[in-house]
Amino acid sequence: MEHRFAGSVLEVEEISELAPVQRENLLRRSWMTNDGLWFYQAFAHYGAEVANSWNIAVVREFGRLEMRRLLRALGIPRVTSWAQYRRVFQIAVDLYVGDLFSYEESFDGIAHHIRVKTCFAYSGVARAGIAQVYHCGPLERVTGWLEALKLPVKISPEVGLCQMAHCGECAYSLSME
Repeated sequence: MEHRFAGSVLEVEEISELAPVQRENLLRRSWMTNDGLWFYQAFAHYGAEVANSWNIAVVREFGRLEMRRLLRALGIPRVTSWAQYRRVFQIAVDLYVGDLFSYEESFDGIAHHIRVKTCFAYSGVARAGIAQVYHCGPLERVTGWLEALKLPVKISPEVGLCQMAHCGECAYSLSME
């Protein structure tokens, strides 16, 4: 007896492989779902202070490790200029975050200005009803990237509670010291 599921029936030969872009997006979304679920469970069981503290530590270290891997994959021993930094940053956002995060950026010679348009983390914590107490994970991840790049960069304002939740917008400047 053949089992059939509701909807159209496809023969095995008709099921296509995922395109590389589809695979990347699926992996990103799955990883970010895991990250959000982990944070929410820590929040629900231990409270905002503990969940944020753990998240900061984990996300920063994760950012350091993923940037080190990216530099090795690109064959770059050390980023030594703003132009290299810009390119590596763009590659990292495209690879690790993709369309889960959209932003506008500008460079004025001494600073990288980022204005966030959509943020996967804010969307998730807002849906969960905890945006007001959420410490910004994505910029902690960027902090880890900068630590791995060994660049003397100051982030302004300092990373803290979610700007989207508290200010209605999110903007950071990363300046070489």
